[in-house]
Amino acid sequence: MAGAVGRPRKNSPRRSGSTAREEILDASAELFTTKGFATTSTHQIADAVGIRQASLYYHFPSKTEIFLTLLTSTIAPSTKLAAALGDSEVSPALRLWSLVAAETRLLLSTRWNVGRLYQLPIASSEEFSIYHSQRTELKDIFQSLTAAIVGADDPRLDLPFHLALSVIEMRQNNGTVPSPLKDDELPAIAVMLADAALDVLHAPLPEDRITRTLDLIRIANAENQ
Repeated sequence: MAGAVGRPRKNSPRRSGSTAREEILDASAELFTTKGFATTSTHQIADAVGIRQASLYYHFPSKTEIFLTLLTSTIAPSTKLAAALGDSEVSPALRLWSLVAAETRLLLSTRWNVGRLYQLPIASSEEFSIYHSQRTELKDIFQSLTAAIVGADDPRLDLPFHLALSVIEMRQNNGTVPSPLKDDELPAIAVMLADAALDVLHAPLPEDRITRTLDLIRIANAENQ
């Protein structure tokens, strides 16, 4: 009996992920995006992973913490990239194009469509103030880059940000990664939406925008390691 106490897993691994924490996030992403937050329990998450419910709390203190981790997983990297782009000497047009492409690229790189979590009513709760701050920061950067192209009073100020997030409605949510992250390639949808962001501003497309964006992403990732 004593040997069974604290056994973390009821059966063999059944989720994507190299660690129990990653498996929990994968299961939670599926359940939250298909069933919603309120109707998903920690028991269901643990069962989907194949661990005991008590073991789940070793990795996350609550369902809310799991949800917050998933929310920030696609915002924090883009905020870091945006900060790195802000320190570069490239044009506002290229910085905006790169930011739209990078955010879209990230939202396409997950098995489950975690961008759907932004749309759930619970996401507006004060419990997720960290996410709200990061989202506001990212949106402000989008706006400042857009303003540098068309002016601060232009009614199109928010369009590039919403174009980037429109990929949430375009991708599937079936457990298959639409576009795995690659160092030498951008997803076609990311290029299309980044082009559209500049087109709606009547701004010319930067030369070598794909290659230069990939270089900027590599530099930003290196600086943030």
